[in-house]
Amino acid sequence: MIVVFLFLLLTVGSADDPLLTEPDRERALRFQRPGNFSPDPSNRYGQKSEAVRFGEVLFAEKGLSGDGQRSCATCHDPQLDFVDGEQHPRGLSKIPRDTPTLWDVAGQRWWGWDGRWDSLWMQALAPIESPEEMKGDRLLALRFIESRSELKRQYEQIFGAFPALEGLPRRSRDRLGPVPQWLALSKERRRELNRAFVNLGKAIAAFERTLVGPTTPFDQYLAALAAEDRAAAARYPEAARRGLQLFIGKAMCVSCHNGPLLSDGEFHDTGMLTSGPAAKDAGRYGGAQELQKNPFRSGGHYSDQPDAAGAKRTARLRRDPSMWGAFRTPPLRYLRRTAPYFHNGSAPDLETVVRFYSRRDGARPSTAGHGHQGETLLTALALTEEEERDLVRFLETLSPVASPTSE
Repeated sequence: MIVVFLFLLLTVGSADDPLLTEPDRERALRFQRPGNFSPDPSNRYGQKSEAVRFGEVLFAEKGLSGDGQRSCATCHDPQLDFVDGEQHPRGLSKIPRDTPTLWDVAGQRWWGWDGRWDSLWMQALAPIESPEEMKGDRLLALRFIESRSELKRQYEQIFGAFPALEGLPRRSRDRLGPVPQWLALSKERRRELNRAFVNLGKAIAAFERTLVGPTTPFDQYLAALAAEDRAAAARYPEAARRGLQLFIGKAMCVSCHNGPLLSDGEFHDTGMLTSGPAAKDAGRYGGAQELQKNPFRSGGHYSDQPDAAGAKRTARLRRDPSMWGAFRTPPLRYLRRTAPYFHNGSAPDLETVVRFYSRRDGARPSTAGHGHQGETLLTALALTEEEERDLVRFLETLSPVASPTSE
């Protein structure tokens, strides 16, 4: 009896240990962030300080838009943790997808909810020409750079001579696609102009690579675990620690939300009513098609290393019907000020997100549609209300106590 009592006492004590027990501590330490993100071989300007400074200017420059009213920072507002803070659908064009934060964006391997971009510079180009976003065009953007002597000087300092723009059509494309005057240009001339446009994206990407998020209470806890500093670990809230143990255990969140960004970087059909075979948004199924036909992909002519691993990954993509309605697993850091959540912005708060997985509130019936690659994401976790609160408390610690952009 005494032996049994001592065993139970030790078991309870270990469960309350702020340093956790193995293998929970080992699993938690896999969330530690690297000192820096690997460079992008498709962008040889990505770590040049001049490109970073130029990209920061372009990021906030409304002159790149078709009407001079929008910039990258319009939707990715630095004062709002690089989101727009709007409900969905958002904007004049009723964009149905949520704006993700740009903190730690260089750590991803696909960009966009459907992964239609395989480099950060490729992604930076798309909103400029999108009718739903900046309503611009590559020729309009280049003319704007040419018209501003300081911007042109910065461009040439980094990339070399700026192309001549005489005799070109006003725009390279309209709603129907490339305009005849653009197609009438020689392939070499179009490539020269495209290269200059791509350089703008590479500069913006160089700046975005510097957007490394601030330290959070969870980061501090991980440091305490790594150092086996029990006193420092004990400062992490007990409810958050219980939520962490749920995250890597019973709730199975870690199945998709793993690694330094708390994301596997891949695509899943979570059973939302807006996803699946009956939904209009094709998700990864459509995104893969868009990526492979885009001339700005990382294996294309404008890449600085078209045979790099990322380009090969894109070349191997196959359009699988099971990917219809699958969306990229979002990183979970910096959640506190980046609501709403999910790819369509349908969850106004973290409580709603947790209930979706715990109780399948608002989910597609498990008998409808398909799961992704045999996943069991349509199964309710059936957490208790206390467990749901603990999980939310853990998720809250993935953001700084006071966001640096609000100070």
